[in-house]
Amino acid sequence: MKMKQKRYVQVVGAVCLSFVVAGVAGAQVQQGAAQRGAADMSSYPSSELFAGKWTAGSSVGMLGATPDGNAFAVNGNADYFVTERVSMGPLLQLGLTGDMTQIGLSGQGKYWITSPAIGGRGQLYLQSGVGFVHTDFRQDDTSWLVPLGVGFDYAITPAVSLTSAFLLNFTDLHTGNGTDADVMPGFAFGVRF
Repeated sequence: MKMKQKRYVQVVGAVCLSFVVAGVAGAQVQQGAAQRGAADMSSYPSSELFAGKWTAGSSVGMLGATPDGNAFAVNGNADYFVTERVSMGPLLQLGLTGDMTQIGLSGQGKYWITSPAIGGRGQLYLQSGVGFVHTDFRQDDTSWLVPLGVGFDYAITPAVSLTSAFLLNFTDLHTGNGTDADVMPGFAFGVRF
């Protein structure tokens, strides 16, 4: 019983932390938008992506083919825009099942492509990165992690976007008894501030 309570506390803590990070970043973005008088969405397409801007986001979804099968996923990320189309930043992936907690941390690079078909409010992005992943299933293991993926970002206000992302996480986890993981696909929906 204590193990399940510990997992519950971990899940709640991770969700709360990702919303706090996203909320702080969102407040900074909204303050900057208010200072520039950003009331008209048409003059700030794609949720104000410009060089020098920081954004943060969080999402929830599923992570497949982990050492313990399919897992509930909670992700958090931050992006620093080097140019209007290129961003870099950390990605934290947390995968949870009844018997496993898996944490992945990577540095991601993203290339953003504006979609003129929906008024410039939607952006497709390609991403790749490198980092590490740790799982506590059976025999704990830590390995390298290479997440590759694609996502879509839709600006609902000048400061807030809805996101969806598909990632293929390449790794080399060995947790014993045939529970290894090499490729873990993940899909998540979330918000970016």
